[in-house]
Amino acid sequence: MNANIKKRLMEKVETVVERVEFIESHLSKEILEDRILRKAIYKEFQEAVEAVSDVCAMVRRGLNSSAKDDYSNIDFLVERDILEEGMGEKLKEANGLRNRLIHEYDGINDKMACYAIKELVGDLRDFSLGVLEWIRK
Repeated sequence: MNANIKKRLMEKVETVVERVEFIESHLSKEILEDRILRKAIYKEFQEAVEAVSDVCAMVRRGLNSSAKDDYSNIDFLVERDILEEGMGEKLKEANGLRNRLIHEYDGINDKMACYAIKELVGDLRDFSLGVLEWIRK
């Protein structure tokens, strides 16, 4: 992998880490009553998941395969043993939540969305650590 791709991957991973840190430091019961904070958490989560999707696409392209949709890129990385299957499922779940938050499919149940973010944010951090380890190899 060339130095330019590694640099871009590192920038995307840094974005994920920054967004995760913001979410973890502000995620509390108050977000259900504080619309501004809740929307900020949603936005940070969306940006973290978008950066994860970009990383998956970049890694796939770095392995001489054309990037496709987010779910196919995740499957590709699982098939190549770059991601564990469980992590792949968590990333798909995060992507689905991101889509629901952006497009507000059937409205948003804030309590459920906040719970899901709380459950998934650690997986986004773990993904970042895994990518850093993969880059170093």
